[in-house]
Amino acid sequence: MKASIALQVLPLSQGIDRIATIDQVIAYLQAQSVTMVVTPFETVLEGEFDELMRILKEALEVAGQEIDNVFANVKINVGEILSIDEKLEKYTETTH
Repeated sequence: MKASIALQVLPLSQGIDRIATIDQVIAYLQAQSVTMVVTPFETVLEGEFDELMRILKEALEVAGQEIDNVFANVKINVGEILSIDEKLEKYTETTH
C-alpha cells in the first residue's frame, strides 16, 4: 500500500544541540531509498506503508540516541496518494 508521511522531530531534552539531533535524523532519512523532501517544519517521505513505518521507528531511535526526550508530529496518508511532485507542481517558487 502506498503512503506518505510527514515527520517533525522535536528534541525536548535540556542542554543539548537540538539542531544537531534534527540533522542526524535528516541524514538517516536521506540514506533511505524513498522519495523525500525536507521543508522548514517537517520532512515528507513517500513509499510503501510498511517501509515508511520501519523508517519512522528507526528515525525516532536515531533521535533518541543522544537525548532522553523526543516529541514527534507525524501525519500519515495512505492509499491512492498524490506524489510529492504532484502536490508541489503549482508551487515551485518561493514568494515574498
